[in-house]
Amino acid sequence: MSRTDATPTSLTDPAADPAAPTPGRARLEHLDGVRALAALYVLLHHIWITIWPAYPVNDGPVWVGWLLYGHLSVSVFIVVSGFSLAIAPARSGWRLRGGVRTFVRRRAWRILPTYWAALAFSCLVFGVVTADLTGDKVSLKAVVVHGLLLQDVVNSPKPNGAFWSIAVEWQIYFLFPLMLWVRRRFGTRGLVSLATVVVVGAYLGATTVEPLHRLLNLTPQFALLFAFGVAAATVLQSRVTPARRRGLSRVAVVGAGALVVGIGVLGSARVDEQYFWVDLAAGAVTAVALAALACGGLPRLCAVLGSRPLRSVGLFSYSVYCVHLPILWLVWHLWLASLRVSPMAHFLLLTGLGVPVALVGSWVFSLAFEKPFLTHRSFRDWQALLSRRTTRP
Repeated sequence: MSRTDATPTSLTDPAADPAAPTPGRARLEHLDGVRALAALYVLLHHIWITIWPAYPVNDGPVWVGWLLYGHLSVSVFIVVSGFSLAIAPARSGWRLRGGVRTFVRRRAWRILPTYWAALAFSCLVFGVVTADLTGDKVSLKAVVVHGLLLQDVVNSPKPNGAFWSIAVEWQIYFLFPLMLWVRRRFGTRGLVSLATVVVVGAYLGATTVEPLHRLLNLTPQFALLFAFGVAAATVLQSRVTPARRRGLSRVAVVGAGALVVGIGVLGSARVDEQYFWVDLAAGAVTAVALAALACGGLPRLCAVLGSRPLRSVGLFSYSVYCVHLPILWLVWHLWLASLRVSPMAHFLLLTGLGVPVALVGSWVFSLAFEKPFLTHRSFRDWQALLSRRTTRP
């Protein structure tokens, strides 16, 4: 699949930890709901693009046109990731607990084992199981490039089209300590202003200077979206007045409405051409909405996002993001593609069968390859676990 075919991911936040409880503070459970909705939208987007592959044009019914914009789920994931990772620093003077090395080690432990397992599964599905049906091949270069999270820098066959944004987010993690330093020294406005100047400048340079064009492969706007998420966590530092809470809520609602109208006016083809700016708009709206939700605004939306079904899916949304594509691929090519029915019937069948199978499969995958690394957070924890098991009578 091409990068365009797999526009959504980060999500995979797509790989941020579920919002951890902080002493004296309630868990921000709605964040899991946001991740769940973003992951489900990614899943539906890929079902749509499987049936009607004329992206960025919708060659299906008008009423499925809203599924074209899977890329925006990545924007949401990135903002949520920045916000989630900034929760603890925002409450401790914008400093990383344990320092930069500890932060990088924890991030690597959180996302890499699950990602590598998903990479192996994807190579098995795309490169072995369905290779004769699709003609897709997985090379050693692809495995090495994706294993090192360099797929946005080095071109290679793609064993899983959703993986591109995981590489982007991994690279953004190395900017996070710098963002916290800027926030400490220059405040929220300073962070957002500096990030905006750097990112927009890089984009304009890459679009006008040929040698810099490859910078666009890094999706530079995501660094700014991550900074938006960090900035939104400022509301966690102190009590927010009712007036400010109402103001944030109104801006979020109006901004979301304007974004939807703007996308409708532009149309999918122009949105695809202008995703840099559309991402920035969507990221800004998401950041304001997260700030509003965190300080008690938008209570009805918060209740929906914090509901048990969405929170349950949100807890393994990273696995959903990582393996939903190969699972859908199996369902489609082994069971449905050969059926002589209309595209709409195919869409309904793939949705009705593919969504539950993908969710259950992702949940099982998470039990094996994600949850163990959340429960045991270091090699020392694993050594202790293995030691206890081997010494049992």
